Amino acid sequence: MKIFSRKQRDAPSSRSQSAVALWLNSEDAKNILCPEGYTPLSQNDVVCRCAHKIADMVSNMTIYLMQNGEKGDTRIKNELSRVIDITPNQIMTRKTFVYKLVDDMVKCGNAVALPSYNGTLLESMTWLDASAASYSDLDSDGHYFITISGKRYRDDEVLHFVLIPDKDKPWRGVGYAPQIAESVKTYLQANATKTGFLRSKWKPSMIISINADTEELQDPEKRKKILGSYASETERGEPWLIPAGELDIKTIQPLTLQDLAIQDSITLDIRTIAGAIGLPPFLLGIGEFNKDAYNNFVSSTIRGFAEIIQQEYTRKLLYSEKWYFKMSEKSLLHYTLTEKQTYVAGMVQNAMMTRNEGRNEFDLAPSDAAGMDDFAVLENYIKVGDIDKQKKLNKGGAEGG
Repeated sequence: MKIFSRKQRDAPSSRSQSAVALWLNSEDAKNILCPEGYTPLSQNDVVCRCAHKIADMVSNMTIYLMQNGEKGDTRIKNELSRVIDITPNQIMTRKTFVYKLVDDMVKCGNAVALPSYNGTLLESMTWLDASAASYSDLDSDGHYFITISGKRYRDDEVLHFVLIPDKDKPWRGVGYAPQIAESVKTYLQANATKTGFLRSKWKPSMIISINADTEELQDPEKRKKILGSYASETERGEPWLIPAGELDIKTIQPLTLQDLAIQDSITLDIRTIAGAIGLPPFLLGIGEFNKDAYNNFVSSTIRGFAEIIQQEYTRKLLYSEKWYFKMSEKSLLHYTLTEKQTYVAGMVQNAMMTRNEGRNEFDLAPSDAAGMDDFAVLENYIKVGDIDKQKKLNKGGAEGG
């Protein structure tokens, strides 16, 4: 299926970089130039968990094609809406395509997709590796170039999704890196300390002082013989019987993570990283679920990512000034069935929704019964157009029955 673009564009520029620039973008360059033990911010486990949660939720949102109207905006269902919402390309669905875009935005601050055209018709959109992208300054025409894997693309040749614009070059995003870099460093250090502590062999639970020669204790076999003379001959739970002055036994209580406050430090760092990204900590397993905090997260953070996507789609893919794309977060909000039933009933009773539209809110098929598609008000569900025919509004209505 094909859709119209705003205007016919030239094929993306194939201008290539030098061999040095190509090598710098390669995996070999990262392995050689980065110090041993270096982990990119995008590979930090907390950042990855945050990115997954946000990308998973945003990619669940249906993308609507809307049209402005005199009495309000209406949804359009055509080939364009199908390509955007269901089949952006041959190998990805909307779920996987949008997930990748949002994941790149969280980790890199930018996401890039390349539309493919057949004349003036859009055929598909291909995801590009934003982690390998570099951005030029504005040229005399007010455009900038994005270089990815040795190819340069002008800004109007690609879909460029920007998260948190750079203060000096607002056409490119910086993402969350400046806000969470220090917290990630302290988290990594605390996690490394925790791992080293748990792997340490210096955790004796008991120390036995024996009245013996030093040379005798240096022999492993003799040490086993001395210990075995007391331990191996005793039944489990039975006390040892030892000569006075021969052995001095002390129990040792090793330090724990709680003693070192390492776990508290890790938890605090996770909270800080999640808070900077806008994610409630309970979505990462810290603290108790809070419905109001969750709904605020959907209405703010998730809504923000949806705005970035829908505005870039609208700006570069539509030729009609009356059309625009919309992503609704309503389906992501948390509410009980009782709360939803009260909401739908109120909407129906106040003629804000038909009863079939109310059934649709509960994923029920529309009914063919009479009046199910009419707007009605009051307890008897009369039609809106018949409100003035109520007998109680007419003089003598009571006498007339």
